[in-house]
Amino acid sequence: MSKRRKNILITGGNFTNQGAYLMLCAAAEQIRSRWGAQPVIAMQTGSERAKRWVGLDSLLEFPKLRIRVWGGNPERLSGLRHRMPFVVGSEIDAVFDVSGFVFSDEWAHLDLRRRADDLIRWSDRGVPVVLLPQAFGPLEQVTEPVADLLDSCELVYARDPDSARFLKGAARSRSAYEKIAVATDFTTALAPEEPRGLSHLRGMVPIVPNWNIAKRAAARGGSKDDYMRNLQEIVRVLRAHDYEVYGLCHEGGGDADLLHTLAGTCGGMPVIEGLDGRQSKWLLGQAPFIVSGRFHALVSALSQGVPGLVHGWSHKYKWLSEEYDVSGLVMDPYENPNSVDTFLSRRLGEIQRIRESVSELAIVKKAETEQMWDDIEKRIEL
Repeated sequence: MSKRRKNILITGGNFTNQGAYLMLCAAAEQIRSRWGAQPVIAMQTGSERAKRWVGLDSLLEFPKLRIRVWGGNPERLSGLRHRMPFVVGSEIDAVFDVSGFVFSDEWAHLDLRRRADDLIRWSDRGVPVVLLPQAFGPLEQVTEPVADLLDSCELVYARDPDSARFLKGAARSRSAYEKIAVATDFTTALAPEEPRGLSHLRGMVPIVPNWNIAKRAAARGGSKDDYMRNLQEIVRVLRAHDYEVYGLCHEGGGDADLLHTLAGTCGGMPVIEGLDGRQSKWLLGQAPFIVSGRFHALVSALSQGVPGLVHGWSHKYKWLSEEYDVSGLVMDPYENPNSVDTFLSRRLGEIQRIRESVSELAIVKKAETEQMWDDIEKRIEL
């Protein structure tokens, strides 16, 4: 009798947000190489073509209909498996969550109780659950679901000290507290993929906006117009220093709208859309530096030794800049445009020195990521 193949479910990833895609790919690679297991994702996430491109099977479930297929004899549906590779719940051996940044008051309008319960359900069935490095908090409005999740998970990785502090404040017991560790973002070691027809962008500076910065402006003492004026001034100053710029869309429609508006107000610039996270990572690695409000665009650049001028809207940006010793490149996205020229002119003269420092730290961060996976592999034995 043949031994059943092992399967690890990845939750929280998707094919729309490029950061979520990078985490999905990074987790899938480690699942195959370290455990010899098959990575699995929810049936409703992405097309079958997209899943096959990454090498993912589907979990047979229909959550909108509240139908979850747990047991039974899946071999009876072998014909369907051939057309649409799937597994049922009883074939899942572990769950890795790659949500990135969702368990927070910032996203309290989402159904975080349901998200937590979906993970707790696996743990209740004896399936180990690991929360891979992500940002957490603040947690004042969502303490209970996060505390319940801490009780049930095998390991919980915070991406920064603030996130770890928020989690530890929600822990109800010593055992829950001791599950919490801090680890760098785990997409650092994921290899980029060169897209076709874009090699002419080498040496140009990508502008990567984030619609969240515009959406949350009022709560942070700014406005969408402030953000746009800031981006316009950055483009003007970079061009004055003989840098060519282009726009890179790292998520979806909201970011693309910002870029097209920016292009229309600064005399035009190329706007690149439709790439996946690995292709965007390649482009970011070809830049002298980047300007970004997207966390994983910054990680993709920094992990390849490329500095980033940081537009942040949560604590995760502050800590990422400290990890790579680029705190001096953090900019207020709502700052008076008149101060942008002075700030950039000073920093641009330091870019080569900063590149050398970032390149050295990138090697360290990749080693830290490998160590984290070593620790998980020792804990999750399949």
